[in-house]
Amino acid sequence: MKIKKIKINNYGKLENKEINLKNNLNIIYGENESGKSTLLNFIKNIFYGISKNKNGKNISDYDKFKPWGKEEFSGKLQY
Repeated sequence: MKIKKIKINNYGKLENKEINLKNNLNIIYGENESGKSTLLNFIKNIFYGISKNKNGKNISDYDKFKPWGKEEFSGKLQY
């Protein structure tokens, strides 16, 4: 499966982001705290869901990636 487009409406600090991916290799880069790991978690959570269970962590993934300005997680992948 190839992901063609990522559209994030609200997820963590990411809001209204659209990323179009090419057919071959795509590199996501940026400064520290710019949202690279948040993007990776968005992709993982859109396929497998997001857990409210802490699983030994101080904060659950649900609370960690809850949208900063909104209450609702929202986005989609095109593949």
